[in-house]
Order: sequence, then C-alpha cells, then structure tokens
Amino acid sequence: MHHGWIPGGLGWIFWVLVILGVVWALRAGRRDGRGREGCASEEALRILESRYARGEIEHDEFERRREDLLR
Repeated sequence: MHHGWIPGGLGWIFWVLVILGVVWALRAGRRDGRGREGCASEEALRILESRYARGEIEHDEFERRREDLLR
C-alpha cells in the first residue's frame, strides 16, 4: 500500500529538495539585498582610507566620512 503520491517511499527526497530550495532562496535573497550594500560600503571605506593615506583629505574629514559610512 502506497502512502502519498510518490511511489516506493521516496517522498522524503521530495521534502528534502523542497527544504533545500527554500534555504537557497532565502540565502540568495539576503545576498542580493544587504550583501551588495555591504560590499559597496566596504569599497567606499577602502577608497576613503586610500585618499586619507595619500593626503587628499584631512583627518577630521576622514573621521566624519568614515562615521557616515559605518552607520
């Protein structure tokens, strides 16, 4: 006697695949949202640090802009 619509007791594979799909979708959504923002702010911080190291901006301006980026 079969229980469910997948023969041979392979229904658990279906549910494992469903759970993996949900986990993958959640992780992909997180990467597309906040992940890109994090990368952009890290790149902006590197640029700011290099400008400060080259002497293009003063310490006060560096600190003010750094605080803005870290918020």
